[in-house]
Amino acid sequence: MFSLRSPLQTGVLTACAAAALAFAAPAAAQDPVFEAFQSVCIAGDGAAAKAAAAVEADGGWTELDPAMFGADAPFDNLKAWMKPEGAGFQLVMTGDMTEPMPGMGAMAMNMGVCAVGGQPADVAAIEGAIQGWTGSSAPVADMNTPEYRGYVVSMQDGRPVPVDANISQEGLGARMMTGELRMIMVGEQGGVTMVMYMDPKMQ
Repeated sequence: MFSLRSPLQTGVLTACAAAALAFAAPAAAQDPVFEAFQSVCIAGDGAAAKAAAAVEADGGWTELDPAMFGADAPFDNLKAWMKPEGAGFQLVMTGDMTEPMPGMGAMAMNMGVCAVGGQPADVAAIEGAIQGWTGSSAPVADMNTPEYRGYVVSMQDGRPVPVDANISQEGLGARMMTGELRMIMVGEQGGVTMVMYMDPKMQ
């Protein structure tokens, strides 16, 4: 089973909730999380610098001090922004993380991550939009948990091509060597919906 540490530990949720108390905004007509994910993460192919530029150009975002996440910071080199949305908030995070690859010896994945979260948000609608964008009808079998589902694509000429949902760990590792693979994780934890765009590299 592919294992990814949760991006939303208790301390992260507490920090976000505390920050959200400082904001007030009118109700939103529809869920904007996937729209933000498209403009912040997909458009920049997950690059942290491009995500930061998109957030700055969008306006209305407040940069958060990474120290507020404490030991629960989900990524290394974390940068985070928040803005009010309806009765809740949106969150953007970028950073890096390293995950072991079971069955691949000492090899591990180093991933650049661009993530967008929202509370409240419709996780089913967002996952449907992810399936539409990736062209996948189901998450990868080894990346399907109660909290998060993972979709894998190969980026070819800027377009996503879905990878077989039954790909093995070994096959996934081999495909990562091409530099074309991207992983999309979507799920909900503690009432916050998160969708993450990951650019994995083997090391």
